[in-house]
Amino acid sequence: MEEKKRLILNLELKNFFFKQLSQSLKTASMGWIYSLSHDKEFLIDNLEVKSCNIGKFKKDKKNYNLPLTQAEFCLFQKLQSLVTVESRWKLMKEITAMSNCSLLKDSFENQTDEQALQLAKKFISSNQKFNIVVIGAGCCGLFFANNLKKKLGGLVNILVCDNRIQEPRVKEIYSRNWLTNLPKFLFNSKVDKSITEVFDWFSNSDYIGVNLNMMEVLLLQSCKKIDVKFLFKKDPYDELIINSGIDLIIDATGGKIYQYYPEHETKEILLNIPTNENNTENLSFLLKEKNNYHYPFFLDKPIINYQFKIVGITENLNTIITDYVNKNNRDNLFYVWMGKLIKELNEVLIIINIKESNIKIFQDLLKNRIHINEFAQLEEKIKLKIDSRIIELINLILKNKPIDSQIYLEPPFAYIPRVKLFYKDLPKYHNKIIYPIGDSFYNGNAKVGNGLGMHLLHIEELTKTIEKSLLS
Repeated sequence: MEEKKRLILNLELKNFFFKQLSQSLKTASMGWIYSLSHDKEFLIDNLEVKSCNIGKFKKDKKNYNLPLTQAEFCLFQKLQSLVTVESRWKLMKEITAMSNCSLLKDSFENQTDEQALQLAKKFISSNQKFNIVVIGAGCCGLFFANNLKKKLGGLVNILVCDNRIQEPRVKEIYSRNWLTNLPKFLFNSKVDKSITEVFDWFSNSDYIGVNLNMMEVLLLQSCKKIDVKFLFKKDPYDELIINSGIDLIIDATGGKIYQYYPEHETKEILLNIPTNENNTENLSFLLKEKNNYHYPFFLDKPIINYQFKIVGITENLNTIITDYVNKNNRDNLFYVWMGKLIKELNEVLIIINIKESNIKIFQDLLKNRIHINEFAQLEEKIKLKIDSRIIELINLILKNKPIDSQIYLEPPFAYIPRVKLFYKDLPKYHNKIIYPIGDSFYNGNAKVGNGLGMHLLHIEELTKTIEKSLLS
């Protein structure tokens, strides 16, 4: 890419980021305000809790012994060959659970690490094209790559990297088996139409209801189809970026490369968020910097809320669950959400708050996801330490669920909101502009819907900015 064009693009990206910042902060704060209003009984005062406990919540490393025997295939063609929605859904379930699926291979299979690195470096060093490296092959990184490649086609080379691997050249499986609640307009005409066709098979009305890991697998397959390249290698970033022809780095890691960013010159920032339409009333948050991110504090306390999810609950159990929750939810212990899938496939999702005194119990119990039947075998002395309403609700589900149901309790996760702020300019890493998207920018609150959907809107506007700059 010509130096003049790169400088112009960098300026326009900077202007876009800072122009959007006020609205982005307001959007991010929706989750903070919800937690303070509805989950206040479950907030933890000590920000250091994250540092000492979060490692224990990470998934155990899976034992991947299966060889990649799955032959190359096109997922979209395979789905098209099936007649019923149920059979297509079953295939998607199977594919997302397969650690030896060929879809998880990168673009440089059969190459050594060094060979793959050099081939990847050559790919994103073309003088004739706009070269982008996306770090992070999750939903936001894949959506960005698919969206921009659709807009610019052969004008852009996009390489998506990820170091969450089973082995060199093979990515870990996408494990977030969570229902989504995204309007279809976020994807329609913005990504390869093969993806939106699959969404239409499974989804009810104007919303996408497929599980997040299904969405990620579909985006991955589609990106490969439209010539986005992938490099799955342990810690490839520095070697790849130094002395390369990269024009832009996109950080889609969810904040995992915070060390790439410079410290902000302002360690504490007072932020007033309007709470009414006339902007006459505000909530004041103090944003304090830690690890190159700013964390919101309210009345000198951080916002930290631990939770876990129950997934895979069939729709027919919704009535008995909501009846129980409506009578036993004075402190917002439970959050129940009905999915957006067609009736034959639809599920209910429950998010349950965890009191600070129960964190250790749930971190030991849910190191990995467990079937609900395993919870029933929990020792009585441990059950007595857990909020009795959680035990009662799980027993209610156990009593009424179908025998073959696949209901799971997921490992605990923490809502600890943070936001990436820059001082005057976008940062550079090895002299390349780096732009954060998704949770690398700010993390949303699952109960409010200010996370993934809002991130995708931001990404669409970002790719429009890039497209306009390059085509002008």
